Amino acid sequence: MRQKTQAIPDIYYGHAAIAAVSQSLGRCLTYAECRVIEEEGFVDGDYWDTKGILTSGVGQTGKWRDKSFDETFQAHADRARSRLPDFDNYSELLQAELIQSEYRGDLGHSPTAMRLLREGKHEASADEFLNNREYLNPETSTGIKARMRATSDAIREHRLA
Repeated sequence: MRQKTQAIPDIYYGHAAIAAVSQSLGRCLTYAECRVIEEEGFVDGDYWDTKGILTSGVGQTGKWRDKSFDETFQAHADRARSRLPDFDNYSELLQAELIQSEYRGDLGHSPTAMRLLREGKHEASADEFLNNREYLNPETSTGIKARMRATSDAIREHRLA
């Protein structure tokens, strides 16, 4: 009797991931969508992430695993927007970094940083965003730390659009 083997999904990173998702959706992507895809990568199928969580597509887990990227991205963008009333006045760079942080789950873990950003205290907000157990943990991957630093840097450099 032959055993059924599971096909290994195609895995894409960086610009290749962006191209694969753009082609899959049949449209050009926004800068913020590209930032999320660049950080998350894209897998054409299901896989187990490094924490042992069943994942698909563009880092989509839990209730998002069986949803489209468009739906998943928009929900996270809306959540980032709801945390920051001036979100639509932020630069394209800051919006993109806030969305990619929300997508990963970092934004909700830093209510003080979000309060400081709402108050216009950019330096303090940027510092507080990195005052995070995961960021300060020496065992956290350099990729995750770089991703968090990108958000902190965008907050620090923020100017109203």
